Amino acid sequence: MRRSQVPLRLSRSARGPASAFVIIVGLFFIGEGFIGEGSSALGATAAQSTTLSSTNLTVAATADSGQVEVLSGYRLKYSVATTARKSTIWRLWRDVENWNKFDTLLEYSHLDDGVDFELGATGVIKARGAAKTRFELIEVIPGVSFIEKLKVPLYQSIELHRYFEESESGMTVFSHEAHFKGRLRFLIYLVAASSFKKELPLVMSRLRQVAEQEEADELQN
Repeated sequence: MRRSQVPLRLSRSARGPASAFVIIVGLFFIGEGFIGEGSSALGATAAQSTTLSSTNLTVAATADSGQVEVLSGYRLKYSVATTARKSTIWRLWRDVENWNKFDTLLEYSHLDDGVDFELGATGVIKARGAAKTRFELIEVIPGVSFIEKLKVPLYQSIELHRYFEESESGMTVFSHEAHFKGRLRFLIYLVAASSFKKELPLVMSRLRQVAEQEEADELQN
């Protein structure tokens, strides 16, 4: 089945603001699963003709297959299987200050002073070459899952959901789902989805490698 496509052109007058918006949004998708390709590439994306794919099509993907699932409701999902324990992955997830261990595009990230990794916690992330942005943990189930809400320009938001899935293989399967929200979510999705699909598997695979290496080091000590 082919995806239905609706061409969308940005007017000349809108290209300037749109380019800046694309740069900010693209570079905010860092960390655990966020994206960033550099301001020049993202700016060029907005300055040319773009195509919006239907979000009602689900693309099947297997854990760590290199494919990102496109879900309905402007959502993207990627899963990875690892030999590392859930507890190791969870420890890396909740260690906000060290997210750049597995996300090399992230300059820094941290929770606000005196705040623990729990429901309602707030913090800041800073991608290389981009302005810092704030986030809030709107759901935390210890050892199981959490949802991080990013505030992006034009009063839109992106909810990033990390969680574990059941696996018959005996391996740990962890997933990262992004949900674009707001009245202009189609625009955020339009300019960021392709880069997200490219960068998310890299960040997730790096997280797997870090977790497996840490457990290997523990066995040697």
